[in-house]
Amino acid sequence: MKSSKATIIFLAFLLIVSCETKEKKRIVFDSISDDVELDLDSQSDDMNVSSDYAHANGEIISVPFKNKHGIKTLDVAINGMKFEMIFDTGCSGALISISEARYLYAKGKITEDDFIGVAKSQIADGRIVENMVINLKEVIIADKILCEDVEATVSPNNNAPLLLGGEVLNRVAAYSVDNERKVINFKLR
Repeated sequence: MKSSKATIIFLAFLLIVSCETKEKKRIVFDSISDDVELDLDSQSDDMNVSSDYAHANGEIISVPFKNKHGIKTLDVAINGMKFEMIFDTGCSGALISISEARYLYAKGKITEDDFIGVAKSQIADGRIVENMVINLKEVIIADKILCEDVEATVSPNNNAPLLLGGEVLNRVAAYSVDNERKVINFKLR
């Protein structure tokens, strides 16, 4: 009963809240593991860089991927919870299923304050669907790349794959896939 009540609150609040403004989003890299020396004192005060991640303009960060039947997946932590997401250059945003959203909500990793509203989107077969939209405070890729305030669409399909698309990929200057080394190279703006 308690989990169904939480789900009802989750869905009701989502329908009420809407997003009216978009802020410029930033991406931060953990360059410590890549032996990059940075002068953190020269960083601007408005960056709010945590001690685990450092801002590294122009640096290239290599992230390993897994290849599952031709689909590249990355290890990702969403608000502290580990998942695998599909690296999807054809997806304009980030997508999680209602199952992951419920799980994050039950664990206290997303709250009512993270619900943005609903949005219409066109799926691969051309249909227009309406989905919930939430804010993911942190998406950390392979323990190296921190993306804050990632707007994610929540699919009502329990089995929808988790997609890492344009909402994150548009924050970097460039990315390239190295199939030989099985890494994706991200270059920070």
